[in-house]
Amino acid sequence: MSTIQIGTGSLFDLRSNFEKEFTRWEKEGINFQVQEQKMGKFKFLNFTFGKPEKETTKQEEAIFRHNLALVVTNLLLGQVSQNLLRRMIRIDHPYLSAEEADALSLKVISTLSSAGEKERICRIQEEVNSFLCENKALFLEGFFRFRLKDYVHELKENLEEAIDQLLADKEYQEFIKLLRYFVEIQEPKILEVHVLFYSKEKFRLLDEEEKPLEQEYLLKVLGDLKDEGLKYEDLLLSALITLSPQRIILHQSEKTNIVNTILNVFTERVTFCRDCELCRNTEGH
Repeated sequence: MSTIQIGTGSLFDLRSNFEKEFTRWEKEGINFQVQEQKMGKFKFLNFTFGKPEKETTKQEEAIFRHNLALVVTNLLLGQVSQNLLRRMIRIDHPYLSAEEADALSLKVISTLSSAGEKERICRIQEEVNSFLCENKALFLEGFFRFRLKDYVHELKENLEEAIDQLLADKEYQEFIKLLRYFVEIQEPKILEVHVLFYSKEKFRLLDEEEKPLEQEYLLKVLGDLKDEGLKYEDLLLSALITLSPQRIILHQSEKTNIVNTILNVFTERVTFCRDCELCRNTEGH
């Protein structure tokens, strides 16, 4: 008989993560016993495999270690990774809420799972199996930090990217709220504006009678912005916010960033058109 100990300092239920495997092992005729042990905040499962009256073979030990390594690998890539990510967020980004920390940790793990998951599982499982060949005890968090340094580095890199994206999204949402406020407090200067997209950097505005809003009028509305170095998206958005029309009709528009922003700011005022005379006139320009 041989015993292997798996331990953790995390709060998750260690035994429940093995329950499905217990059922499968029993069906496959693997002989084992499990004993739970607690030492303060640390929890351990002691796995004893084989029968007292019969010495286990090396092959039987190898099969059991392989099964155990697979469950340990799933724990390392799941619960242990999430706990480490939450701890990183709590220490380095304490301004984020617990809900945001949970969402970020899940997003990071999901991102890594979609990129090279099979190779990563095989690599870590081999590392766990190799460790259990030489050691009879494996503490999950310690193994994670000292034997999976490359993976920990991957987690950190992906976490920083996810946080940068979260902060950018927050900043964008605040920007949208501010623009909505500007639109709400202004009296409409025009009933309807048609936006004709000729390209990603060329557009034209028409009024409710489908007559062009001339450059002089726009400059009068916006002020002289020619020296501000604004991109065409900024000019278009500034014009629409300043005009604050009751209806905005976007012709032949693709779901570009500026179109999404217009939709987020003006919401129900926006409609899309893809097959009218104005739409057809934009083709080929």
